Amino acid sequence: MAYQFLQQYDGIRASHSAFDVSDTAKFERHCHSSHELIYILQGEGKYIVEGVEYPLHPHALLLMRPYEYHYVCPHPNQDYERVVIHFDAQQLPESLRAHPILRENGGNYFSLARIDHPVRAAYGLLNTLVPLTGDGMQQSPEAEAFLRATVTQIILLLTQETPEKTAPEDPGIVLRIIEYLNGHLCEEISLEALAREFFISKYHLCRVFHQQTGASIFTYFNTKRIALARQMLADGEPATAVALRLGFRDYSTFYRAYRKQTGESPVRKIQ
Repeated sequence: MAYQFLQQYDGIRASHSAFDVSDTAKFERHCHSSHELIYILQGEGKYIVEGVEYPLHPHALLLMRPYEYHYVCPHPNQDYERVVIHFDAQQLPESLRAHPILRENGGNYFSLARIDHPVRAAYGLLNTLVPLTGDGMQQSPEAEAFLRATVTQIILLLTQETPEKTAPEDPGIVLRIIEYLNGHLCEEISLEALAREFFISKYHLCRVFHQQTGASIFTYFNTKRIALARQMLADGEPATAVALRLGFRDYSTFYRAYRKQTGESPVRKIQ
């Protein structure tokens, strides 16, 4: 990473980052418990959200819901720079929290190819956040109030327009598998059960899933479950209860999966 500047407050975090794209380990596949706005300042490539590919280019904007599995594939010969905002939608006005753009699955994608005034106004607001997250910017009550107000205005503007569609009308087998997995995060899943559910061989199931998402089925599934576990632990649930609720066969299996993904013990989250 060339640099990263950060502003962080309760329920909201904004960062301005530039990357050395030669190190692909920086662009790991992940998900998290907050909503996320990603605004591209420089770079070309693609962004994958829940198995759907979106073009990455300057002024592209993605809004993602909690626990959506995603990763970026920037072009290796170009600079990659972005502003990222994580926010808790519960801090938005109630009229915005109920809008489908914040509740329904699937990435919301906008680009400057759109000429709609609300989307262009949203870009203008995002550009004002770049100096806010710059080098030497101190956290303050004024900066926090500006950040919260700006995010609220951006979301309000985006709700006035329809996101661009890049997914095919036929969602295909992989997106149906993803939908199934998302509906069964609190259960143990086997390849045999998935193969029976979708009338497909285990070999073909694994191949097409990895081809479209860049991850194995179990990497995808456990990444989502551990992200959910982190939120449950942060909310005060005991680690043993979290393991049981998320369908792990025993606590030791949950512990190993949690430590492998986070590098931490789940017990530390509740101390």
